[in-house]
Amino acid sequence: MPALDGLRGVAILMVILHHAAQGAYGALAIFQPVGPEAMLSLPAWLVSIGSTGQYGVELFFVVSAFTLTCRMSDHPGGLGCYALRRLARIAPGYWAALLGYTALAGLGPRLSAEEGLTVADVAVAAVFGSAWRGDASVAVVPGGWSVACEVAFYVALPLLLAIIDGKLLRSALLTVLAMLAAEAFRRQALLAGTAEFAIHIHPATQAPVFLLGVTAALAARRFAAPPGQGAILALLVMIVLAPAPELLFAAGAAVVTACAAGNPPAFLASRPMRRLGEVSYSMYLAHFVLLLPCLRLAEVVAPHADGWTLLAHYPLVVASAFVASLATHRWIETPFIAWAARLTPSRAALAPA
Repeated sequence: MPALDGLRGVAILMVILHHAAQGAYGALAIFQPVGPEAMLSLPAWLVSIGSTGQYGVELFFVVSAFTLTCRMSDHPGGLGCYALRRLARIAPGYWAALLGYTALAGLGPRLSAEEGLTVADVAVAAVFGSAWRGDASVAVVPGGWSVACEVAFYVALPLLLAIIDGKLLRSALLTVLAMLAAEAFRRQALLAGTAEFAIHIHPATQAPVFLLGVTAALAARRFAAPPGQGAILALLVMIVLAPAPELLFAAGAAVVTACAAGNPPAFLASRPMRRLGEVSYSMYLAHFVLLLPCLRLAEVVAPHADGWTLLAHYPLVVASAFVASLATHRWIETPFIAWAARLTPSRAALAPA
């Protein structure tokens, strides 16, 4: 399914655009508290596109859920092998980022941690608990809340698939129930005075997004993908550019993922997009620290208008994050993935038995 890597490439481009469009607010916030006045002054249409870029995380979630649902049969060694492979895939890069950002930024005040960090905050982040708490631990690894949600989904997936038992209708019903539960959780949390951001990043809020990916995978197994690749790309462009509620975006992303998996558009399956997708996790973890130096360079190149500054800033962040990710993907991600693969049996290896 080569187009799924391409969709991950689209997702990381969306996320980086969202943070680059925030200007100094996004670039400085991992080191110190910065007010909203530090954001770039951009046209309304560009602000809208940059805001939609935050949904790149939800696109990652949908593609991840789709892929894992399709590949669960590739883990014949049971839950132990499944857990080892998932941990090897996501933990080494995340822990390296935790050490790196803590060394760079220390424990001082910053966005989401106005009073600074404690050792307990770092410990919570290290065990992927920041999204559950929604407190200062979120600031330990920028964007680390999404990794915590991903780990929560890894833990829940075997049980979810056992409940669903391959039945599309059951998966769709479970998705609807998760949406209702997420809305009930949101209202209760608001009444309790919980911050909007803490509600948004909670795994209970993101659960319907993952379940949309699971449902899309089961639908793709039952129904043939439509023949029109242009329609798939048109829908992708529409959901990326048009402002929409988060779950509506996720539903559109699920449709695009299911269709692209069976009938991959040439653009998504192209070598550049697939390569972006292959290293997208490393790019996601690395790009935060590159926002500030790239912004300073962009301000030198295009100092007179914020729109032109963004035009220079965005490709600089993408390019530098890609180059950095080539190293981290090769020297951190790939060795641990290969190590886990050697320790866990494949279906091909068990076939003679």
